[in-house]
Formats: sequence, structure tokens, C-alpha cells
Amino acid sequence: MNTFLIIAVSILLAVSFLLAILLIVYSGNRRKIEKIVQEKFTKEELLCVNTKAAFLGIQSTGGRQIRGNGAIVLTREALFFIRAVPCREYKIPIRSIKSVTMPRSFNGKSVLVPLLCVTYDMGEGEDSMAWALTDVMKWKAAIERMTG
Repeated sequence: MNTFLIIAVSILLAVSFLLAILLIVYSGNRRKIEKIVQEKFTKEELLCVNTKAAFLGIQSTGGRQIRGNGAIVLTREALFFIRAVPCREYKIPIRSIKSVTMPRSFNGKSVLVPLLCVTYDMGEGEDSMAWALTDVMKWKAAIERMTG
């Protein structure tokens, strides 16, 4: 019984330690993303911002790609996504956006909530990106107002 208790406590401590490390990394990435958004955009430019967006990828790239958390930003000129790790910026000009939908799956990845899916064409054929974020209806309406 003592051996079982020692093993159980050791596993619990190891899991707690890993969760603490993940929390520290996540909060550090979030602060980094918030700083990038503050440096890149003025308050006047920002129509909508969410620094907790979960990126589900790009349709044309298929299901095997790096997902990640970051900031999604809507300005009058473009929709931006700044991924935290690895750091990368995506930009979809407003004039390139063809539609905004709210599917529950994207590129073979299903979630329990509606996603924000933006279909666009920047001269190389239609493609789309999707994110899981709060206030999907607000984002959809804001982007549709910009695209007319």
C-alpha cells in the first residue's frame, strides 16, 4: 500500500508540475502576442481583437499543419492573425474576403462550438482559414459589415 501511495503522489506531483509549466508558457505567449498587437496597431485601427484565438489552419494546407493560439485582429484594411508559436503573421485584405461562415469542423478537426471560417481569394484561388474564439457571431457580423 505504501508503494502505491508513493507512486500515486509522484504521478500527481509530476502532472501538477507539467501543468504549471504549460500555464507559465501559455501566459508568456499571450503577453508576447498582446505586446505585438499593441506595437503593430493603434487603438483607432482596431475594430475587433481577440488574443485567445485558436487557429485551426488553412484549408489548402490540409489537416496536417501546425495549429496554434494567437491574436486575431480586424482593421478596416485587413483581417490579421498573429500566431504565438511558431510566431507567424497572416493577413487577409478585406477586399479579398468572399464569405464568413460558422462551421463546427474544419480540415477534419471538429470542435463543440461554432468556428469563425473566412473564405478569401488573394489572386491564387479561393482558400479559407478558421479559428475557435469567443463571440463568433460578433466577429462574423463585423467582418460582413466591412465586406459589404
